[in-house]
Amino acid sequence: MKRLLVVLSLGLVVLLLAACGSSATPTPRPAPAAGAPSPAEEREVHFYQVNAATGQSASFGTRSIAGVELAAKHLNEAGGFNDNCGNTYTIKITLHDMANSREQAIAGIRKAADDPTVLASLGSTPSTGFVPMVPVAGQVKLPIIATGSAAPIAEWNPYAFRVTITTQAAAPQFMRTMKDELNVNTMAIIYDITQDAQRAEAELIRDLADEIGYEITSFESFRAGDKDFRAQLTKIEATNPEWVGVYGAAPEGTAIINQMDEMGFLADVDIFTGFGSFNDPVWWDLTEGRLMGAVNWAVGFDLESDDPAIKKVVADYNAINDDEITIYSLYGYQALQAAVDAVKRSCTATDREKFRDALATTSIDALAGPVAFNSPRAAPLGENQAGSIVVVRITGRGSFVELGN
Repeated sequence: MKRLLVVLSLGLVVLLLAACGSSATPTPRPAPAAGAPSPAEEREVHFYQVNAATGQSASFGTRSIAGVELAAKHLNEAGGFNDNCGNTYTIKITLHDMANSREQAIAGIRKAADDPTVLASLGSTPSTGFVPMVPVAGQVKLPIIATGSAAPIAEWNPYAFRVTITTQAAAPQFMRTMKDELNVNTMAIIYDITQDAQRAEAELIRDLADEIGYEITSFESFRAGDKDFRAQLTKIEATNPEWVGVYGAAPEGTAIINQMDEMGFLADVDIFTGFGSFNDPVWWDLTEGRLMGAVNWAVGFDLESDDPAIKKVVADYNAINDDEITIYSLYGYQALQAAVDAVKRSCTATDREKFRDALATTSIDALAGPVAFNSPRAAPLGENQAGSIVVVRITGRGSFVELGN
């Protein structure tokens, strides 16, 4: 009622002023036609990042965080972006550090959901965060887009997405390539039982042994934070494998490789892992080059591409970040690209349901590879149903060759 009285009072003042200044009758402004679009607006779209800025997976998380921030910087410096309704947007990013904690990841997504200005959450990169975030995203109805997680998800819901190629898609191709190209017959695996993605791929490789035609001679586990792996490595060495799969984040994974060398064991075996981990310069530095000749799978990408878009991203990223760009940086960049595309098509910075519906029909050529959630492939809706992997051998710090080429 107070608002109505104010409006009537202001209208009366306008009429009195018009009567004093002119005898002409004011021409009323026509009302918009029913169903006509609202005038275009300038808006801010707010995304959370729930990711690992510290902890065991920080070398992956910080790069994804920086990739998201660079994508936002590029758009904001260009004056923002326009949606299909003519509105202009700039991007706001808020970071929540989940470290290596499931509880912190869940707290982060709940905090994001409680803020009505937040449209969606980008992250996490480590599966330690993304796996428990998935059911919570469904409960609080906040869309999330993972930026590197590859662990299997037991039960999807319509609010969870990821731009990554998953271990379920990658590991079978990886092992078949290892068998066909390198004639692998025996292998042992040591893995972090606390990291969802690392454990899942280790178990999948073990379970594929009979189907693909190799033998698992030893299957040893450790926990994040462990320092000494000699007991597990001694058991593995006694089984005389040709290859050893090292599945863990950088602090533990690189320590395992260094201890293998100290034991004189590394000279007798080859090593492998997944997720492009060995491509990370951090691994090369922490092992002092002991990764030479090691093998891993990675998303098909080339950071030395002549593509002007990739060259700009690489140059700009390395100019403002202490850590060098990796594929995890591109996952972050891709996640924001997918989110922006959904904003453009849904014409909203606040309606999570409209945004989620648009995100579910995403099909774009993002930086370093396609992102699609609407493919007819038999996969959960939230999985990136496009893209491919390559299997590579490490030839130096940040350099590699593709097997079979």
